[in-house]
Amino acid sequence: MDEQLEPVAEALAALEEAELRALVVAANELMLMAAGLLSWIEHLADWELNRRSGLDFPLQPPDAAIAPEEGAESIVAATMMRDGFAEGRGGRGEPVVALFDAIVDALTGPPQQAH
Repeated sequence: MDEQLEPVAEALAALEEAELRALVVAANELMLMAAGLLSWIEHLADWELNRRSGLDFPLQPPDAAIAPEEGAESIVAATMMRDGFAEGRGGRGEPVVALFDAIVDALTGPPQQAH
């Protein structure tokens, strides 16, 4: 086992079976909670890759992928992702942090019409 994972394995070993099952449920709920956000982020990256290759198609707004009931959770998840990148890079204004700032701004702005 990787030495870095030993503390994780030890912490897991200390959990009761019910806690482990609750952890699985929580992880699955988080994935479902932010599924629309993750889909939109994938669209953003695909759009930019295609734009760089000369393909032109509309950049879709967040509500094209994120259901209204997922809005608040998506803002929280995007903010957490942004903060994770910022911390991992010493808080400097790296391009990926700027991207997540723009994503959070798009999520908190007025709804846009999908094209």
